[in-house]
Amino acid sequence: MVAAAILRPAGFFATLGILCAAVGLTAPRLEHSPPIYLPRAEYLRPMSLGYNNVLANLLWFRTISYFGEHYRSDRTYPWLAYMCDLVTDLDPRAEHVYRFAGVILPWEAGQADEGIRLLEKGVRVFPNSWLLQYWVGFTHYFFKNDFESAASAMRRAAQLPGAHPNTARLAAVLSAQQSGSETTLRFLAELKDEVDSDEMRAVVDQHMREAQLAMDLDRLTVAVAAYRERFGYPPSSLSNVVDVQLLDRVPNDPFGGVYLIDPESGSVTSSTGHTPSRLHQSKVRERVLRGKRADSEG
Repeated sequence: MVAAAILRPAGFFATLGILCAAVGLTAPRLEHSPPIYLPRAEYLRPMSLGYNNVLANLLWFRTISYFGEHYRSDRTYPWLAYMCDLVTDLDPRAEHVYRFAGVILPWEAGQADEGIRLLEKGVRVFPNSWLLQYWVGFTHYFFKNDFESAASAMRRAAQLPGAHPNTARLAAVLSAQQSGSETTLRFLAELKDEVDSDEMRAVVDQHMREAQLAMDLDRLTVAVAAYRERFGYPPSSLSNVVDVQLLDRVPNDPFGGVYLIDPESGSVTSSTGHTPSRLHQSKVRERVLRGKRADSEG
């Protein structure tokens, strides 16, 4: 027993050294080399001597570093899903990794399917996590245009302990196959309160402003059209629309500019020149849906 007590810390530090070396070797190769350079879970477990969580934590630090480096540079993440998979293979109860993957892979990395897969992997480990189910539903809705799967996941989330009251309402909205900027803003507002880091929060906040801009432009365009129909010509400014009570007020531009109207065409734009990724027409979602349509036509 004394010998075992002496050897245990020695084994721990030996394992720590092995993993540090293995993880360190991945740093220069993650860009262009195949993922064989990332140690696979089945190879790491025998070396861990029971310290799987320690190994998972070290690789998680490398994963966060990888994400941060690319978030500040090219914003491409070819191995991010693989790395999150490896961390959760070593430590299946690392719930923060499923949360991270559920936000970053669809929204930032453009990998909606991988995000859903890792969220569902987390749901299998944490069947009572309403938040993981919630994100599964949102990702199906926003990126896959799959209202049935989205509503099903949202209903499951609403039935779990601690679920936010909005979850049941959103399940009903999705069951009715309703979409729009208000729906997405509700999702994102809940998401922003639950994310785990400043970088994740920044990603969500950006998309909230995108959705708000899309919603504002839609409302202003409808009001301008109503003004034109009533008077036979477009308003010279948006204050005219407020003056005749077609709009309560001109909303604040979420990107810090002001909303402008072209007096000839009546089109409404932001002074910042920012054109929103439409609520249910994000660039990523458009690519996914275009691909689906092409498959069906072929």
